[in-house]
Amino acid sequence: MKQIYSLLFLSILFLSSCKLINPDEDIPAHITISKVSFKAKAMQGSDSVQIKDIWIYMDNDLVGSYQLPLKAPILKSGKHSMTLRPGVILNGISATRSVNPFYTSVTSDVDLVAGQSITTEPHFTYVDGVKFPWNSRGEEDFEEAGITIDSVSSSSCIIRKTDKVVYEGRYSGIIHLDKGHKNYIGQSSRSFVLPKNKAAVVMEIHVKNTKIPLYIGMYVNLPGGTVMDISHLGVKPSAQWKMLYVNFTELVSYYPKAESYKVTFKADLGNNDSANVYLDDIKIMHF
Repeated sequence: MKQIYSLLFLSILFLSSCKLINPDEDIPAHITISKVSFKAKAMQGSDSVQIKDIWIYMDNDLVGSYQLPLKAPILKSGKHSMTLRPGVILNGISATRSVNPFYTSVTSDVDLVAGQSITTEPHFTYVDGVKFPWNSRGEEDFEEAGITIDSVSSSSCIIRKTDKVVYEGRYSGIIHLDKGHKNYIGQSSRSFVLPKNKAAVVMEIHVKNTKIPLYIGMYVNLPGGTVMDISHLGVKPSAQWKMLYVNFTELVSYYPKAESYKVTFKADLGNNDSANVYLDDIKIMHF
């Protein structure tokens, strides 16, 4: 089942919700979902997720992907097995919508009646067996004594904890740039051994960067001490906190001989007098 989820995660980018019936056809039943819920277990970090879509299956056949909140027409009647799979946006790009293989699906028996709607509010969790290698708690949430992100020697500043601008909890991480500290380069303190062969590898992260882009990438540690510095994703400035699902799957698999990986964060002041970048609730996950 995990292999099936991973295949969906890599191969399905976007299936738009569309009008499935014409006026001359039968009246459909509907599935209505106004909201969903999610709960992380102990050692899995924050409950915060950004489930944008629900992928609906009837008797294991895909009906379609629908943005929340939704009222999906179903051209079936009678008793069926319905499966709901949560969908997310990868790398902050709306065209890359996908089933999330790390979240559970919800299956139930439904009795569909033409012209009637079934309302449900599915609850999701992480799939059993998901590994969270970022740290022993499953995430870097900046609530502990130390910070598991180090500045490299060429960085003009370091990341610190702040209680002024926080996504959740008491603290977030702040990268403050000014005329005396114009650039930041940071890396995860630990090197991660990650699965290859296109196995799903994703980082969840909350970011708030109001003035300048944030660049997320990896140091790829190859045999013989060679390190590749790979830029993977540029995060555009935004005045609001945003949650990102950073898809590292292809990057990791592109280097099958790599011994380990470190996540990198980079920012540059540019023409600004000062700028802040805030991070919170960082997780890396894989099976």
